[in-house]
Amino acid sequence: MSDVYEMMNTSNDDTNILTVDFSFESSVKKAKAIEQIDKLVSLADDNDDIQFIDHQPTFFEVSRWTYDMEKEDE
Repeated sequence: MSDVYEMMNTSNDDTNILTVDFSFESSVKKAKAIEQIDKLVSLADDNDDIQFIDHQPTFFEVSRWTYDMEKEDE
């Protein structure tokens, strides 16, 4: 694993944010990828060893070999 870039957030929010990349095959559409991550996160429910507040998908990078982005909802 490579080093993780770290920076100081100068806002008044009292939270630490870790950005993590998940990779999917090019056939997986954005909605399905988000659904899979939501399911993964739900596995942490009621586990006191896992201490995050929430999660929010913010960026979906699409391979040039993937489906037509215009047809996302089909």
